Amino acid sequence: MLEQLGRSPDVCAHPFGIASVTSAATSLTLLLDAYLGRDRYSFPEYCLSRLLPAAPASRTGDEPAGIAGLRVSGTDARGRQLRLQMVDDLGRTAALVLALPHGLRENWELILRRHGRWCADNGVRPLWTSQRLDPVEAWYVNAYPSLRSARSRRAAVGSALLRRIALFHTVAPFYRVQCWDEGESWKIDARTAYPRALAHDRFLERLCHPRWGLPVHVSHRFCYCAEPDTSSQWGRTCSFYFDGRGTHKDDPLYLRVHTDPDERDHEDQIEALLQVGAPNSWMTQAFPRGVLHPRAQHDQADELR
Repeated sequence: MLEQLGRSPDVCAHPFGIASVTSAATSLTLLLDAYLGRDRYSFPEYCLSRLLPAAPASRTGDEPAGIAGLRVSGTDARGRQLRLQMVDDLGRTAALVLALPHGLRENWELILRRHGRWCADNGVRPLWTSQRLDPVEAWYVNAYPSLRSARSRRAAVGSALLRRIALFHTVAPFYRVQCWDEGESWKIDARTAYPRALAHDRFLERLCHPRWGLPVHVSHRFCYCAEPDTSSQWGRTCSFYFDGRGTHKDDPLYLRVHTDPDERDHEDQIEALLQVGAPNSWMTQAFPRGVLHPRAQHDQADELR
């Protein structure tokens, strides 16, 4: 899930487009943002394009898009929640639930129908309603057994990050974050407008908290953001490598923080965040006092027009 949504092409009201995560015994519910980017493209529809499996209608040997084996098992709450399950779990209780934001008027039935039309218009065959694996999915799943094994080993880290997604907008002073699975470890790439190490140290403290954080600790730290003579973006990049706590497993996670205190470079980013309804609490945390345009000094969270 996080692998598919962690590298969105533009900003949302919250990092990764996820406003909150609610964990229950048999389900995980993600409250999604409404819009993606300055043009306010539908973020729920973008989620469908990244998550739901589809294949070329020509039935060539191309890899399927989305997550092989993921299925739509239904909607509830008047069409405001979409229930997703893996094909092996259909009929069971475990599920991922995608919830629409309160300010968005359309429901999942409409969004699914629109995504289905897009697939038909672009020669793509939907796979998310079948009760079993499609041959294209089965081929993909069986073609890379070593890749499947490696990904399953890292799934625990990705799941733990997803459950702690709120850290990225309640603690971290990052105005843009991306995350992806890079074969050997999870990579987090963040940008901050603050020039001092305090900007990322508080996030590291919470991320590695012995009770509430991930079971990891920082094993190698390369911090340059406070150096006075670094002028380029990459010269102000701080890198952190983590080891598994108690397992001594190298690099299950890697964090890279780019520091750019030049206010002139933040105007477009701030304007885009305002367009998608970024909440004031995150905006005032992500940007130093005095950087925000006066329009950003009031809460944007409910302005989903």
